Formats: sequence, C-alpha cells, structure tokens
Amino acid sequence: MCDILFLVASYGTGHIKVALALQSAILSLNPNISTKIVDFIDLVDPYLNEISQWIFMMILKYYPSLWGRFFKRTENISLDSFRHNFLNIIGSEKLIDLLKKEKPRVIVCTYPIQVGVLSRLKRLGIIDIPVVSVVTDIAVHSFWLHPYVDLYIVANRMAKEILISKGVPAYKVKDTGIPIEPKFAEPVDIDRAFNILELKRDIPVVSAMMGGYGLESKLIEVTDVLLKLDLPFQGVIVTGRNEKLRKSLLEKVKGRNHIRVFGYIEYNKELLAVSNVFITKAGAVTISEALAMETPMILYGVIPGHEEENAQFLLNNNVALIAYNPLELEEKIRLLLTNKNLVEKMKALAKNIKKPDSAIDGAKLILSLLYNNTG
Repeated sequence: MCDILFLVASYGTGHIKVALALQSAILSLNPNISTKIVDFIDLVDPYLNEISQWIFMMILKYYPSLWGRFFKRTENISLDSFRHNFLNIIGSEKLIDLLKKEKPRVIVCTYPIQVGVLSRLKRLGIIDIPVVSVVTDIAVHSFWLHPYVDLYIVANRMAKEILISKGVPAYKVKDTGIPIEPKFAEPVDIDRAFNILELKRDIPVVSAMMGGYGLESKLIEVTDVLLKLDLPFQGVIVTGRNEKLRKSLLEKVKGRNHIRVFGYIEYNKELLAVSNVFITKAGAVTISEALAMETPMILYGVIPGHEEENAQFLLNNNVALIAYNPLELEEKIRLLLTNKNLVEKMKALAKNIKKPDSAIDGAKLILSLLYNNTG
C-alpha cells in the first residue's frame, strides 16, 4: 500500500528522473508519506516494454525524422479520435489490480499514456482517485490532455496558456516548472565540484551530455570537434549508460589528458556548475537542470518533435545557442569561450526563467491533493 503512486515509463530517463525528483521532495516535506514508483509499460507487459524501448531508441538513432512526423501529426488530435481512445484502454485490467493492491490516495503520472487510461477509468466510475499529470516537456502534446485530470504541473506560463486555450480550467494548471532534483535549489560548493570531477579551476570546462543513453553519433561528433579545438579548455564527455560508447570514446581521446570520458554520473549538478559551455540535445530535464545552474548551453543533435519545441523555447529566450553540424558546433564553442559579454547575458536571462524549486513546489501541490483526499 502507498499514499502516492507514481506511474512512469522507461523511454529515455527523463520521465523517471522527474518522478524521483518529486518523490525526494515529497519525502523531504513529509517523511511519513509512503510512495511507490511503477513503470506502467512494464506493468502491462515486460516483453512489450523491452521491445518498445528498443524500437523507440532505434527510431531516435536511425530515423529521428519519423518520430518528428508522428509528433507533429498527433500534436493536436481530438480527444474523440481513434488513437486517443485506443491508447486509453491499454493495460486497464492490470492497472486496476495494481490500484486495488496499493490503494493510493493520489496518482502522479510522468508519461501521457497512463494519464489517458486513468481518465477513462475515472469517467467510467471505476476509480475515484486524484490524478496529477506532470508534463515532462515544454510543449504540451495532445496525448497529455484528458478531462478527468485533477492537476497539471507544467514547465512555464507558455505551457499553462496552451492548456487553458485547449479548454483546461485555469485552476487545474500550475506552472511550477519541470521537476528537477531538489539539490539544484541548494548552493553548490565549487571547490568540491572541481575536486570530484578532477578538473582544474583556472581552465575553462566544455562538457557534453546527450541523455541517459548517450546518442552515439552526436557524441562522437562532439568529441571530434573537441579534439581539434585549439583553445585552452578541459573537456568532459558523459555517455550515460552507453558503455560501448564510453569505451570507444576513451580509446579516441587516449593520450589527450585534457578530455575526460565518463559513463553514468551522479554529479550532474557539479558538472553543470563548473561548465563554461554545456553541449546537449534538448531533453527537458537536462535543460531545466542547466537553466537552474545558469550554464550556457549549445544545443546539438536535437530530436525532431518534442525536443524541437524545447529548443525553440530556449532560443526565444536567448539562453542557448544551437549548432546543426560540427563546423557550427566548433564556432559556437569558440564564441562562448571568448565572448564574456554574451556569456554574462545568457546567464542573466537564465536567472529570469529558471525554476530550481520546481520539485518542492510540485510536491507541495501533490501533498495538498493528498491531504484533501479523505477517501
């Protein structure tokens, strides 16, 4: 049994990281609350979960434009459409069994499919549990929109206005930001950060990260650019859980001691704190963390669809640059390493839109629902 049930999905790492951030914030506010995180797709069918993750990663790796077209074509589909209704049935029986077992008083979703399933169960009167939809991108895709959601937590005012324009009551939408770990709201010990990463304080740091599974082709290109760069800098490449890529890049930078390669790291806050330039695709959680640390970003390898929307938000607010090929990437790195005025401007603008307290603020809203639900 649990008080708050988190339903996530393992497509990338962002949806799980958001749930973990909210869970951490909730427990910091009330350690007596019981929580549980469940992968919804794994609940439905572990084999389906495994194969669908593989297909998703292959699409992003080899045919990203296919994902972009799917995203655009379904971005504004009607709630009455076949695709909406078909997805809303997936895993209903197993989800009902889980809810009977756990008896949660609030359900928090960080992936859209389960939001639709829950909304249908509420419409049919099968369950009566408050549902929170945490939209894990700056853009609000139609798959997130369902009439029986009790609370939407979104990235910013723009996302809030989009939901309201689509008929969601304003009182249901809170723009507290995409939840990131509560530690991003705390001061950072810079000396400790440099020591942890074994970096020197007097040399600029250029870091690169492409999500938890590290998209191979783009990180290889980033590494090649850094190997040619003739400015003084320290490079940090993070490959996440892509162990094959980590070993390959270690071999590529062999003998070049100013460039280091890491796999999955826990010190993402420290890395962002010491980075003068941060190269990344436009994953919502990663860019939210970088904004919290006011780290100048170069967007590279942006995935068509949801990440294009995230990237456009950053570009519109002048808190990031974007590069579309290795030549442009080298130019943008040089620009940020040599133009102090531009860097200071980007930092100042990031300060205006960052939301380092997003997890705590979201946790307070979820706890308020919990306390008000006496069922």
